[in-house]
Amino acid sequence: MTTRNNVRFTGVAAIMSIFFIAMGIGTITPALNSIMEAYPQLPVSTIYLTSTLPSLAVIPSAVIAGMLAGNKVKYKMLSALGILLFVVGGVAPYFTNDNFTLILLGRAIFGIGLGIISPLGNALVLGHFEGDKRASMMGMGTLMMNVGGIIFQFLGGFFAGIKWYYCFLPHAIAIISLVLVLLFLPEPVAAAVPEGAAGQEKPKLPLGVWIASVLFGAGMFITYPMLMGMSTYLSILNLGDAATAAIVLSFFTVGGMIAGVIFGTLFKVTGRFLIGVALAIIAIGYAILLFVPNVIAVTFGAALVGVGFSIIMPATMMIVGMMCSPEQVAFASSIILAVMNLFAFLSTYWIGIIANITGDAIIAPMKVGMAIAVIGAIVFFIVNPFPKTDNPS
Repeated sequence: MTTRNNVRFTGVAAIMSIFFIAMGIGTITPALNSIMEAYPQLPVSTIYLTSTLPSLAVIPSAVIAGMLAGNKVKYKMLSALGILLFVVGGVAPYFTNDNFTLILLGRAIFGIGLGIISPLGNALVLGHFEGDKRASMMGMGTLMMNVGGIIFQFLGGFFAGIKWYYCFLPHAIAIISLVLVLLFLPEPVAAAVPEGAAGQEKPKLPLGVWIASVLFGAGMFITYPMLMGMSTYLSILNLGDAATAAIVLSFFTVGGMIAGVIFGTLFKVTGRFLIGVALAIIAIGYAILLFVPNVIAVTFGAALVGVGFSIIMPATMMIVGMMCSPEQVAFASSIILAVMNLFAFLSTYWIGIIANITGDAIIAPMKVGMAIAVIGAIVFFIVNPFPKTDNPS
C-alpha cells in the first residue's frame, strides 16, 4: 500500500492513462457523415445513436463502479475490466460493419467500459494525493483527458478518410492503458473511519445539486448539435471531409484545454457572472462558425464553444461543492456525470425534434443551440447561481 503523495512515476503514469482514454467517446464523431453515407436508408437520429448510445450505457455502469471501487472490488481489477470493455466494444464495429445492429451493440459495450473507468481517475487522485500535489494531479488529469480527446478524434477522422469503418480502430490505443494499469496501478490508501461514525445515516443531497446537474446536463443540448453535425456541416459547405472535421473538432478540445488554464483567473475577474460569460462565449462561437463559412472561422468558432463549455463544467462542480458537505462531494459528482450522459443520449432525440419541425437536422439544431446560449447568458447575468453563503463577487 502506498502513502499519500508518495506514488512512483509508473503509478502516476497508470493513473494518467485512465484519464487519457476518458474522452474516447468522441473518436467517431468526425466520421458520422461517412456512416450516414454508408447507411442512407437509416434516419439521422438512428445514425447518431452510434455517438450517443455509449452515453446512455455510461450512466448505470458509472454508478455501479462508484459503489464497488475500493470497497468490494480493487481499483486495478475494476479499471482493467473497464478498459478491456472499452477496447472490445470500441473496435468490434470494425468487424461488424455490415450489420448496424451489431455496431450499436458494440457501442453499448464500449459505453459500459467507459462508464466503469469514468469515475476512477478522479477517485484515484483523491485517494493518493493531498494538498497542492492533489491539485496539480487533478490539473494534469484534465490535461491528459483533453490531449487524449484530441488524439482520438484526429485518428478517428483520419482513419474514416480511408474507409468509414476504420474509425473504430483507434480505440485499440487503450491497450497501452490496460498494460500500464495491470502492471503499475497502485491501490489508494484506505481512509480512516471516525469512531462512532459507522452506522450513521448519511445526509441527503441538497436539492440544488439536482437542479445544477439538470441545468448542466441541458448544456449538452447546446453543444451536441455541433459535435455530431460537424462532419456533415463541412460537407454541406464543401469545406472538407471527415479528416477536416476531426481537425475542427479537435479544436473544441483545445478550447477545453485553454478554459482549464484560464478558469481560476476568469473566476476571480467575473465572479458570479462566470456562467453567463461562458454561455456568451458559446453563443459567439456558434455565430462565427454558422455565419462565416470558411474552415478557419469554423475551427475558431468550435474552439470558442469548447472554451465556454469547459468553463461551465468546473463552475458547476464549484457550485455543487459549495452546497455539499465534504463526504457528499463524490456522490454529487457521480450524479452530475450520470445526468450529463443522460442528456447527451437524449440529444439525439432533441436534434430529431428540431429536424422534424424545420426539415433540417444539421444547421437548424446549431442555431437553436446558439439561441439557447444567448437566452441562458442573459438569465445568468441576472440570476446568481452560487450559494449565498459562499457568494463570489
